[in-house]
Amino acid sequence: MNVNNKNIRNLFVLLLLIFTVNLVDAQEFNLSAKFDKDTIIVGEHNAVNIEANLPKHLELLFPEYKDTLSSQVEVLLDSKTKISEDDNYRIYNKNILVTSFDTGRNVVAGIPFMIVENADTNYYITDSISIFVKPYVLLDTIPVDTIYANRSGFIAFGKDGFKKEIEKYIPDSIKQSVSSDSLIIIKEAMKEHLTQLFSSELTQHTGLYNQEEILKIAESSTQKMFIVDKGGIAEDFIVAGSVDTVFVQEYQQVQQNQPLFTLYRIKDINDELYNTPFNLAEFWYYFKIYLAKYWWALALLLIVVGAIIYFFKYYRKDIKPTFLRIKPQLPAHIIALEKLENIRNQKIWAKGQIKEFHVQLTDVVREYIENRFGIYAVEMTSSEILEAFGVENVIVDTDFMKLRQILEIADAVKFAKYQALQNENDLALRNAFEFVESTKEIIEENLKEIKVEAEIEMPNEETQQTLSNSKDTQKDETNG
Repeated sequence: MNVNNKNIRNLFVLLLLIFTVNLVDAQEFNLSAKFDKDTIIVGEHNAVNIEANLPKHLELLFPEYKDTLSSQVEVLLDSKTKISEDDNYRIYNKNILVTSFDTGRNVVAGIPFMIVENADTNYYITDSISIFVKPYVLLDTIPVDTIYANRSGFIAFGKDGFKKEIEKYIPDSIKQSVSSDSLIIIKEAMKEHLTQLFSSELTQHTGLYNQEEILKIAESSTQKMFIVDKGGIAEDFIVAGSVDTVFVQEYQQVQQNQPLFTLYRIKDINDELYNTPFNLAEFWYYFKIYLAKYWWALALLLIVVGAIIYFFKYYRKDIKPTFLRIKPQLPAHIIALEKLENIRNQKIWAKGQIKEFHVQLTDVVREYIENRFGIYAVEMTSSEILEAFGVENVIVDTDFMKLRQILEIADAVKFAKYQALQNENDLALRNAFEFVESTKEIIEENLKEIKVEAEIEMPNEETQQTLSNSKDTQKDETNG
């Protein structure tokens, strides 16, 4: 269904005005998430194990995982959280039963959670985790069955009550900050709006006006395919997970005996299905896991190989003089302004890459703060940066407010999945330029250093010995 994005955005903004989210500073804690098995057969069950240690005065909350952890990893069962305590910490353990039907390397960007201290809530997400999914057999060798239409009409697909659309347009920050009753009201309002849009679109394409039949399609699973006409639903099918090819599109008109889709004839799972060929994708997946664990061994190997190459190249052969080029260091604001101008020219936020835009923007601002003020902003959280400026008191209030807007909107986009509006993106970029211009270091003309490029010749040992012998010879000739 082609959803009217403008209408949905307006509805969501209206609902958003009713609720607010407060983000607070982070506390010290340990949290880990990993798959029980790093490789499974397609459709096989696996578990995501989550463990956390927090001081007792903090509380950890997880959202409910009802459908998916990512577009490729499906949730089968979200178990209850187990909690235990020791002298100083509270320990949380949680298992999420999952599976996947997409072969290859599947990545879960991270597991979201909340930490509550008194009335304050802070939102976090774990590091990304991945799993490799192997196919049963080579799909080219599996026979298929073709399903044909028995009636003429138009194609429509079930919408599953628009659950995915509702989850997509309501950020996690809103879901966790409002009461359960308020969240139900929001979802019901969005569902009613989406149902009206779908009803209008379905009627326009197929001529179906029967609201009872339209509601039946809207509430049906997304695996249901319907053939409809003006009189109602003429025929329905289940497009199962073992589908090979779907020949039709939504609202397409079809005739009797026209092919609709084909299904694989999947046999029961047996041990032979696990003996799949080892391919390059699987090798690369395991290599990256090995590299993450034993990167130090690879670094040591590279150092040894580099030392051997250096020895044979420079100590076993004649050496040419080595030159070291020293380049001038530009002021911090010049570097920052060039990078900001590059971001403005790329205009990636206009292409829908909102998160990438704010990541690039805050990286430039953090690097500038570190180079200009000596505050280690690259490794600090947004709240720590603002607190550092508040303590040092090195910038005026207007610059502080611009910096605060840049960091807070970026945190909302990156961690709370907030969809920033166009004027908010433009304001963040403009504030970045103004913050750098207003806080740049002023260099007096009489204190400027002339910075030029220089080449320093670094002769080898044989060259130095030759120069020494030449000087001794000249000295002997002079004495003679």
